[in-house]
Amino acid sequence: MMQFYKDNQTEGIPGKLTDTWYIAGSMFMTLIQYWHASKDDSYNKVVSHDLMFQSGENHDYFSSNYSQWLGNDDQMFFGLAAITASETGLPGIDGKPSWTSLARAVFNMQVGRWDKTTCDGGIRWQIWPYQAGYTMKNSVSNGGLFELSARLARFTKNDTYADWADKIWDWSVTTPLINEKTWFVADSTSNEANCKDAGRTQWTYNYGAYLTGAVFMYNYTNGDAKWEKRVDGLLGSTLKTFFPQKFGGNILSEVACEPIMTCDRNQLGFKGYLAMWLAFTAILAPKTAEQIIPKLQGTVVAVGKQCSGKSENLCGSRWYQPNWDGIEGLEVQMAALGAVTSNLMIMESQSPNTIDTNPDAEEHQIDSGKDDDPNKLDPINTGDRAGAWILTTIMVIAIGGAVGWLIKS
Repeated sequence: MMQFYKDNQTEGIPGKLTDTWYIAGSMFMTLIQYWHASKDDSYNKVVSHDLMFQSGENHDYFSSNYSQWLGNDDQMFFGLAAITASETGLPGIDGKPSWTSLARAVFNMQVGRWDKTTCDGGIRWQIWPYQAGYTMKNSVSNGGLFELSARLARFTKNDTYADWADKIWDWSVTTPLINEKTWFVADSTSNEANCKDAGRTQWTYNYGAYLTGAVFMYNYTNGDAKWEKRVDGLLGSTLKTFFPQKFGGNILSEVACEPIMTCDRNQLGFKGYLAMWLAFTAILAPKTAEQIIPKLQGTVVAVGKQCSGKSENLCGSRWYQPNWDGIEGLEVQMAALGAVTSNLMIMESQSPNTIDTNPDAEEHQIDSGKDDDPNKLDPINTGDRAGAWILTTIMVIAIGGAVGWLIKS
């Protein structure tokens, strides 16, 4: 995976992969979890530097280099990498913000985009009106923010984050994104239909994001019955959907695209996130371990067989296939590492740190002179105004050009 990372960095920019941005964030999330579970710190220096490098000018993972085309889910994955660094005790960088402050910054920006103008809430998939998908509200954006909220609540012990986790869940179940009767998790819904329609493709990371948020809230609330019900419901649906009986019932599969070999680079990585999030579930809600551990163990045995490509032991996508399927790249290596890491997490059985148990807890307190109220939006600064001016100028020019072309035609 790290060789693919080195080979695919855009012009050598730390943390920026060719033609994508968020996948590096999810890779850092995976590597941090791997380090914590394995004690192998070989990559920590690279991870710390590159993860911080991509935090941008304002340390909010919304750099002006990419902000004009980022989606909420892109930024969210870097926020999850940052909170993972907090929970694992990844050493900070002198003179730079704490990992927790970076996670808080992502949270603050995203809740500032909570949109009550359509569907009475939720955040959109995309941030800007000119982006395809701006009129959609999807599971990974809302479920990802829900997960980040729940993890911040447990780590910081600040109930404002817990309140937002409740709010996001309660809104999600008013839409098709979560069905509390069938525990079906839809991929998306549209503003045009007042969030009554649904994209029904099943993806592992959608289920995983909501499940992880629910289990962190279950643990944070000391086993509150409502969160126990939600964990049980989502877990049952997740295991049934993504561990198909036709492959023996204990091998994780991205069922929407693997059988027909149509998974794109994003989808190739999803399973690794779910594997690690299932490990969290078994650790934070021990009563679920009996269901989860055989699934993760069966999966990692299958991964061991699939990672047999060429002389480099490349990993493919179809883990249920007993030999390499010919697919190669960073994303499939990352997914396989996630599967291995999930088993290491189970073996170590270490609960994620909180601000009380993190050895560097003082680093994660409120930064001096800064407001830590998650409901208070950051003040607009010169960079924000400049960015808004540039985007407005671009849109005016584009619209003017289009109108001129129509008149000429």
